[in-house]
This record gives sequence, structure tokens and C-alpha cells, in this order.
Amino acid sequence: MSESAAHQITIEQQVVDKVYARLEVMREQAKELKSEGHRRATSGPVAGLVERDAMVLRAAAKLSDLDRQEEGIVFGRLDFDDGDTYRIGRLGVRDEDREPLVVDWRAPAAAPFYRATPGEPLGVERRRIIMCEGPRVVGLDDDVLSEKDIDGVVGEGALLASLNRARGEHMRDIVTTIQREQDEAIRAPAHGVTLITGGPGTGKTQVALHRAAYLLYTDRGKFADGRVLVVGPSTVFTEYIGRVLPGLGEDSVHLRAVGELFEGVVATRRDPAEVAKSKGDLKMVRMLTELAWDTPPSAPDHLRALDADDLAKARVEIRKRCEAQGIKPNGARPVAAKVLSEMLDGKEIPEAFLNAWWPPLTPQDVLPAQHGEWSVDDIPLLDELAEILGKPSSVNPRVPEWQLRELRSGARLAETFVMSWSLNDGWQLFAPGLPTPIAVSGQSIDNNGYWAAQRWAAAIILREGHKVTSWIDGFDPYGEEGYVPVLAEPLPVAVAEEPVEDAYLHVILDEAQDLSPMECRMIARRAAHASMTIVGDLGQATHPLAARSWPELVRRLGKREARALDLPTGYRVPQIIADFAARALAPEIEPTRSFRPGGALEIRQVDDLAEAVAQETGTVIAPDHLAASLNAVPVSQVKGLEYDRVVLVEPADIVAAEPRGMNRLYVALTRAVAELVILHTKPLPENLQR
Repeated sequence: MSESAAHQITIEQQVVDKVYARLEVMREQAKELKSEGHRRATSGPVAGLVERDAMVLRAAAKLSDLDRQEEGIVFGRLDFDDGDTYRIGRLGVRDEDREPLVVDWRAPAAAPFYRATPGEPLGVERRRIIMCEGPRVVGLDDDVLSEKDIDGVVGEGALLASLNRARGEHMRDIVTTIQREQDEAIRAPAHGVTLITGGPGTGKTQVALHRAAYLLYTDRGKFADGRVLVVGPSTVFTEYIGRVLPGLGEDSVHLRAVGELFEGVVATRRDPAEVAKSKGDLKMVRMLTELAWDTPPSAPDHLRALDADDLAKARVEIRKRCEAQGIKPNGARPVAAKVLSEMLDGKEIPEAFLNAWWPPLTPQDVLPAQHGEWSVDDIPLLDELAEILGKPSSVNPRVPEWQLRELRSGARLAETFVMSWSLNDGWQLFAPGLPTPIAVSGQSIDNNGYWAAQRWAAAIILREGHKVTSWIDGFDPYGEEGYVPVLAEPLPVAVAEEPVEDAYLHVILDEAQDLSPMECRMIARRAAHASMTIVGDLGQATHPLAARSWPELVRRLGKREARALDLPTGYRVPQIIADFAARALAPEIEPTRSFRPGGALEIRQVDDLAEAVAQETGTVIAPDHLAASLNAVPVSQVKGLEYDRVVLVEPADIVAAEPRGMNRLYVALTRAVAELVILHTKPLPENLQR
């Protein structure tokens, strides 16, 4: 290190030391304020203290998170032609006189750090990158944007230094190296729809995440507390990017994969292309609607004088009346009771029968998982069913109190035991929630021996852990008269939590080019009242029903128009790899211009694939059907991820596996940021042979 560089590092170290000393003071103040809040909350009125204490806790947590960052809090400096100098960092810090020590990277005053160029310097003479490991300054890089002679210039270019770092297991933030077009996208207005497009390595994902942090900075009151949703293509992807926002001091953003958007289900497996095409088609809406109104498999098939055909006709009439009034299936119980009553000359319909014949349904009831596992392509179907089914209606208040307690349906779920007579099976005992009996007496107890039958049933119920004190009249699930036990202790009532309505005010979609029409409907429901940021690359669209254009996708999401911002320059994929991968692009897709020189590309035809893979180092990417045997990453799971060295196996199989196989191959070819090795036994796709 030259003497001049060492001197400049000493200058910056003095400033960084002052910042960390100030942070210590702020931390102690935060602790004192927190303690004071607790003391005052227990000794007097609490009005106003809740908000104050929450702010203190958030500040302390934010400082703690940022102190742990490897790169440190201070990362930049701006020298202006009017003599002012600003330090730029991951959060704003002021001294005891309220003068700025560090300007938050999202603040307007920091914008020239990312936007100044030699042609348009914005008053900046020097832009300095300060590289820190925690509180220690370890290096500097200067960009001179003025024609004046600037003293103490050091470094060889911060951007390339950053790009040449090895990849870790998780994505890093890019606050030190955001480029002008990226900054314009990050700071675009929050309202409406912002469309950010760009090829592999252009920083689309980082821009999307930094945009989330920027929105929270500019309007925290609006967007904090989970009002920003970021949607990624897979759980592998969300795990990869999961540390960026906490590293920027933001932990209130909801980060979800498409397979996690339906509450209570996490899906990671993708269906084959043809199955995904069927499930992603809008025709599914009509099919799911039919399923939602269909008779549940466990429903009883008779009610007194009504047989199965009568009940089927009743369902048709119920649906007709409900659809005319805008009533959804789970809200149709009162209509069902009315229609059945009319068919029985005004007789009241037993609640026990309605519980079994028109039960409240969940999407999982209507569409069970195949082979016990949901796929990502099932998630929009479950979400659509939740919309179609609606919420359960409340119980008729005229029902006797004991039935309200024991046979309640809807948000509060509870049923009871009931005993009734069957001509074929003798006395039968039904358990809570079951449409079929758990025990039958046979003909050993006749129809008139209800005292003996009650003793028989009470013994069975006791084995279930409940003591019977007496019996009252009731109805079994089929509407037949019977006896209901009064229990020493009431059955536990499961209180179902009311679903929380989505209240997102900004939704960010990463890899949006791959959304099917059904996935778009699912996201549109969450973004109905939200502004949006849509991020993607049509060249990487692999879903068989992916939109052919951005305006088409915007319409699918229920929006009219978008402001479009393009990121034309790639910063991660080396030029030699980017040029080769561009051969897989459709003619109408403009290739990305790579900023990064160097890189290595090797293509080898081999006889034994497994043996050749075993001799390689790096991340192996293979067609899905070969991934397990080669201990490789399935090609369907690599979108959005980056690796230093990639060994790509059998490109011809990747292309042949699905309708948009060339797009999938393009994704795979652009995962390497240093070296790409292609191993194949079959001839390469024609485009790659040019």
C-alpha cells in the first residue's frame, strides 16, 4: 500500500471511529429511553408511551443488526465542488449537535453517490468507496468526476472489485455499487406500477429488494408493519435473498415464494410442464366453481322422504338462488335449509343433517393433495377456492341452545355424540364430526330398549374420555331422531382464528415473467389496493402459459399501465458466457450488454456423464430427471440464483423436457459468474452449435 493510500485510510478511519463512538452513545440513550418508558408505563398514564417505546425498540434492533454487518456502516464519501463532504452509510447518524455524520443511502442527499457521472457530475468532484470490515477501514476506491486536480486519489474501481468477489451462500446487498439506472429504478415513485426489466446479472433482484428498503425509508408510516410483500419464484430463491433486507435494517417486509402465498401450505415441487399448463389455465376457475358447489363425498343421501335424486335437485335450486343473490357456497346454509324445508312442506331441517349435508368447506376439503403433497401449481387453485367458497354463514339463532353449544358450525367448530336407531344395525352411536357411526349394537338391544342403549352408549363415550350425566332428544347426521348426551364437562370448543385480510400497500414481484394466469389472479387479490413493482426478463420465461409481453402480464395482474425502466447492462455474468448464452434467446429478445470482462467457458462431449461430473468442482446443474443421480441442482430450481463455477449437464435434455426448453436452457447458461463448463453425451441444441 502506498503512503498516500495509507494516509487516506487513516483519514477515513478517524471518521468511522467517530461514527461508531456516536453509535455507542445512541445505544446507551436507547437503553435509557427504553428503561424510562417501562418505569413510566408502570407508574402513571401510558398515553403516547407505546409508540415511543416501539420506536426505541426498533432503533435498538436496527443498530444491533447493522453492527453485525461484515462491510460496516459507513461505505461512501462525496466531495462536492462547493467544499461540502458527505459520508454515505447504511443508516443516518447525527452528532450531538444534530449535524450529519453519515447520510442514509436512501436519503435524497445520497442520490448523487449513485447518479453522478463524468458527463453529469451533479456537483460531485470525487466519489469514494470506503471498504470496511466492521469498524475497520481496509480499502478505498475513488472515482474522479471533475477535471480539477484532486489530492489523495486511490483505488482501481469499486464496482469491479465488488463483482470479482466470490459468491457466498446468500445474496449480498449492493448499496456500495448501485449504478445510475439501478438507482433510478430503486427511487421510482411508489404509486402505480413500476416495471423493471433486464437480463441475467443486471441486478434486478437486488434493485427490487433495495426498492423495498427505499419505500420504507421514504414513507415508513405507510409501508411499515408488513405492508410490503415481496414474491419470489421458489423457497430456494427466497432463502438465498433472505438476508439482504435485514442487512439494510429492514425486517418488516413479508418475503414469500409463490408456493407460500396460501396460508398454512408450503409447496416446493413444480408439476411437469403439461400439468402446470392445465392447472395454470383460467379454465380452472369454472372447474373449481363446479367442485365448490358439488355434493361432499361424505354427505348423507336421504332425509326422511327425500332420496338422493331429491337432494340433488335441491342442490341445483340452492345454487341457482345463491348465485342470483351473490351468495357463496359457505354462506348458503340458510338458503339450503329454506329449500329443503319447502320440499318437506315447511318442516324444520335438523341442524345435525345440515352439518353433514352442507358443511363449511375449506379449499383442502374440495381439492385434496395428490399423493399427500401439494405442488406450487396447486397453490393458486387453493387460493381461488378460498375466494369461491367464501366464509361460513352464522348459525340460525332459533336453534335450541344445546344445539348451538354442541352442533355449532362456522368459525366456532364443535359437534357432539348422538345415538339413533337403525333398522339394519340396531342402535348406532355417532362421534363428533363424523357422518358414520363409531359403534353399532346390532339387534341385541331392540328398538324399545332405549334405557339399555343409553347405558351401552354411555360406556363407549366414557372410554372416549367423557362422562354422560343424562340424555336429551336430538337428531343424527341424517336427520333421524335420536338421543344426545349431556356431558359432565362440555366438549372443548375449537375457536378458529378469523383469517386476516391481506392489507398490502406495495407488492414486489420478482421473476414475474413466469407467472401463470391463475398465479396472477392469486397475486392480484393481494395487490387489489396496492401499488406494484414488477421485475423480470421475458427471455427467462419458462412457464408454458407465461405472458408473451409485459402489457399482457400487467393486465393479468389487474392493472392498466406501468412505467417501464430497463436495466440493459449485466454486471455479474462475464462477457464470454453472456455471448454464448444469448444463442439460446428468441430472436425478438435483446441480449444483455455485459459490463464484466473475463470468465471461462468450456464445452466437452463425454462418454460417461456420471464419471465426468464426479471429476468436476463447482455447482452441478442438471435436467430434473438426472439431478438426483448426479447429486446436482435441478434446472427447474436455479432461476434467480448465481454460482461462481457451474457445471451444466446435458443441455439437449433440458430443451426437450418442456415447451419452453430453450428459455430454461438460457436460464441455466447464465447462472455462472466466473466459469461455465458444459458436459454432454448427446448433440448440443442447434442454436449452440453455431
